[in-house]
Amino acid sequence: MAAANNELVQQVENLLNKLTQNELILLNKAIVKRIRIMDDLQRLKSNAAFSPGDLVSWHDDRGIYRSGHVLRINTKTISVEEEGDTEGIWRIPASMLYKKT
Repeated sequence: MAAANNELVQQVENLLNKLTQNELILLNKAIVKRIRIMDDLQRLKSNAAFSPGDLVSWHDDRGIYRSGHVLRINTKTISVEEEGDTEGIWRIPASMLYKKT
């Protein structure tokens, strides 16, 4: 598998060496667009695992364990109301959340 990947990378590099600067710029834009689409699809897949009302847990940026209920599924984050929290609503990426049963 690694040998096949190395061969593919070498073929791509050979093709890149034949492109003009303008063609490389266009190719770069196409690559960035594709990466964004892939990120969006992954985010949608992660978000689909949750529904409003689900009990979830996560570790905040200081490593503190927290839990709460999903309020809303946003485009990039999930809005969660922490149990007993009077400070407001957390917006957390789905990749950081764990569903509690």
